[in-house]
Amino acid sequence: MNTEPKKPFVSFCMSTYKRPEFLQKQLNSILKQTNSDFEIVISDNDIDRSAKAVVSSFNDERLKYYSNDANIGMIKSFNRSIDNAKGEFVVMITDDDPVENDFIESVKQLQDDYPGYSIYAGFERRNHSKNHIEIINKDNFLIEILDYNKTKSFLWSSCIIKREHLLRVGKLPDYNSPHLFDHAMLVMVGSVNGAVVINKVFSYYALHETNYSKSNFESYFLGCVGFYNLMKNQSGQNLNKKKCEAIVLAHISDWFITNIFSLKKYYFLNKSKFPSKQYEVDEMAKKILSLDFMRPVKLRYLLKNSMFRFKKILYIVK
Repeated sequence: MNTEPKKPFVSFCMSTYKRPEFLQKQLNSILKQTNSDFEIVISDNDIDRSAKAVVSSFNDERLKYYSNDANIGMIKSFNRSIDNAKGEFVVMITDDDPVENDFIESVKQLQDDYPGYSIYAGFERRNHSKNHIEIINKDNFLIEILDYNKTKSFLWSSCIIKREHLLRVGKLPDYNSPHLFDHAMLVMVGSVNGAVVINKVFSYYALHETNYSKSNFESYFLGCVGFYNLMKNQSGQNLNKKKCEAIVLAHISDWFITNIFSLKKYYFLNKSKFPSKQYEVDEMAKKILSLDFMRPVKLRYLLKNSMFRFKKILYIVK
C-alpha cells in the first residue's frame, strides 16, 4: 500500500527577505485560490527567520517554510524553493506581486485541454481577442514572447511551468542580476516543448518604494550583459537565428529605455530626497550604452533624453 502523500498540482515558489508585512498579505491572497491543489514553498533569506512567524500564523499544511543559513541572494534562494517543490508544475512568484484568485483553476483547465506542454500561461498578446487560446511551439517561443509587437506584457507569476523542464534548463539563470532573468528562464523553458497561452493576465507587478529596481544600478548593467549572452546562445540553437538575435536586441532596447526613463522621472520628482541618484542613473545609462551590442540604441536614447529634458520643464511648472 502506497502511503506517500499526494503531490500537489502546483508549487508556488517564493523567496523573501525581511518583508513580513508583504509576505503576510501575499500568502493570504494566494490561499484564496479557487483551486486548492497547491503548496507554497517559502525560501527565507533572512538569517533571523523573520518569515517563520508569518508562515506559522496561518497554520496551513500547504505552506512549506525553509530558511537559508545566510542571505544567498534572490536567485539562489528562488532556486532552493524549486529544489524543495513537490508539484508537477511551479509558479515563480515574489512576496508582493498579486495573483488572481482563479489563476490555478484557469491554467489547470488549459493543461487538461492541451496536455504535454512546458508552460501554460496568461500573457497579454497583441492582435488577439481577449481569452483567445493559442499554442506556441518551441521553435517560435522566443520570437512570439520577446517581440513586443506580438506580446505586450508577460510575467512569470502569470503561468505554470513544468518543473521537470525547468530543472532541465538549469533552473533560474544566475548572472548576478535579477533583471531579465525571469524573461530568460521563460524563453529557455518554453523552448523545451512550447506553451499554451491565453490572452488574459493573471498576475500584476507591484510598485512601491522598496522595489529592488529603484536602486542597485550595477545590476542593470549585469542584467543586460547576462541576458544578451544567454539569449545569444539560445538564438544560436534556433533555425531562425538572425531573426531571434534581432528580437533579443529589440527586447533589451525596449526594456532599457523603459526602465531608464522611469528611473529618471522618479528621481527627478524626488530629487530633494535622493540628490545624487539622477547622476547615478545617467552614469549607469552611459555604461550600458558603451556595450558593443547596445550601441545601436544610443540614438534612440539621445532622442528620448532630449524629450525628457523638455518634460522636466513641464514637471517644474506643474
